[in-house]
Amino acid sequence: MPPKRSRSDDAPQTKRPRLVREPQAAERKSTVLVNGRAGPRASAKRSKLAINDIPTLSEQKLTVFNFGSGTICELGHGPDVTEIKRPRINPFLPADDSCGIVSVAAGGSHVVAIDYQGHLWSWGQNDSAVLGRNTVETEEEKAEDHDLNGRESTPKRVEGIPDNVVFVAVAATDNLSAAISEDGRVWAWGTFIDDGDKCFRAGGPDIQRQPLPVPGIRGAVAMAGGKDHLLILDNKGDVHAWGIGLSGQLGHQVSTRLRTKTFGPLKVVGLKNIRAVAAGEYHSFAIDHNDRLYAWGLNNFGQCCIPDMAGEGKTITKPTLVSFFEDKPVKMVAGGNHHSLVLLKSGEVYAVGETNFHQLGLPKSSFPKSTVYEGDGTTASYVPDPTKLTIGADGDDEDVTLPKFKYIAAGSDHSLALSEEDGSAWTWGFGEVYQLGHGKPAGEDSPEDEELPRRIRNTATTGVTMVYAGAGGQFSVLAGLPKEN
Repeated sequence: MPPKRSRSDDAPQTKRPRLVREPQAAERKSTVLVNGRAGPRASAKRSKLAINDIPTLSEQKLTVFNFGSGTICELGHGPDVTEIKRPRINPFLPADDSCGIVSVAAGGSHVVAIDYQGHLWSWGQNDSAVLGRNTVETEEEKAEDHDLNGRESTPKRVEGIPDNVVFVAVAATDNLSAAISEDGRVWAWGTFIDDGDKCFRAGGPDIQRQPLPVPGIRGAVAMAGGKDHLLILDNKGDVHAWGIGLSGQLGHQVSTRLRTKTFGPLKVVGLKNIRAVAAGEYHSFAIDHNDRLYAWGLNNFGQCCIPDMAGEGKTITKPTLVSFFEDKPVKMVAGGNHHSLVLLKSGEVYAVGETNFHQLGLPKSSFPKSTVYEGDGTTASYVPDPTKLTIGADGDDEDVTLPKFKYIAAGSDHSLALSEEDGSAWTWGFGEVYQLGHGKPAGEDSPEDEELPRRIRNTATTGVTMVYAGAGGQFSVLAGLPKEN
């Protein structure tokens, strides 16, 4: 495990972030759904028309790359691989009819994926049953000379799901996995953890060990996972939040007791017409169909993009419009531990929040006047105002104009973005366990943090256009398609 870094915030230490993208146009059904009751005795109240389509199963088989630290099986390259310095193709997930992964989601220390037939796959640490399958090794397996649990470190199919269920979207928190089936139902397994106390749902087990349909949610179209909370977007444009919410990340009042009769997905009041959701460790986002951004949750480092409500111990308890982006159409958001990235439809990326580990990708010369410094007055702690990324690094060139981007992702303290032009991957931030994918600099004994977005260049990724990026605390995942000639 890498050495822990000290922090001055009051939130618990964690290992991850999260983001879930909106359904892409090519993955959507063309039909419009109506959630109402037919017949002469139907309610006089008009049913709310669907504004979001349940995604369909993609047919594009992706090549999956992993890199970073795999000491707790999160790389998925088998029981003898605990570290990968640069992106490496996963040998257990071939992009053909024997597997053919089409969708991926990274949790804190595990990954879930969907293949072209709608089956679920998983790998990584399984302490909270997030893999949805039995990973207890036999005595013979334990006796083999390996570094890791072979069942956790090797991608395998999730168990206990009826053969006729087809999944179209996945999400992951630190301790929970979730998937949307083609009929718009949410299935989940694992648990939520609050100060060591575990609960899956009211009246249920502490830990759900196999996928189970979640009651009360119909027409789900997208999800986003934080450390221990999950956002669910439905086809009516409403958002439902579930999990631990003591930092305001659920957008509604919560009991200080974990086991309560209302512990389950609840509608977030104050949001409508929503098309996408995203989550950081303790904060949440929603984007409406007018491309406006809403945020709520922990804002101690300004990670909610609302600077006048930022500061030590500050939380935003209900969805609040982010005024900074009112005239800047938002495409996508990614949340880390205490930082956030915002991708505009123009392809520009803005960063906000904690900057101790360069996770914002900003040179010191770009820090706004509002930047908050630590006690010495010289070390920047956080940037409360969203600030545009403009320059990066590529090879020996340390002053490259950044390309337009199409996709963003955030690990706990590192960030990733995919170029719109050529699908290349750019990474920055905390990189001491190779989660940035650049290997180690010549003459150095270990990898370094990256202050600026740096383009990944290695043999394995040559000829691949990346379409997905994800990350946990110590690892990253890329997935892509062969470049067109």
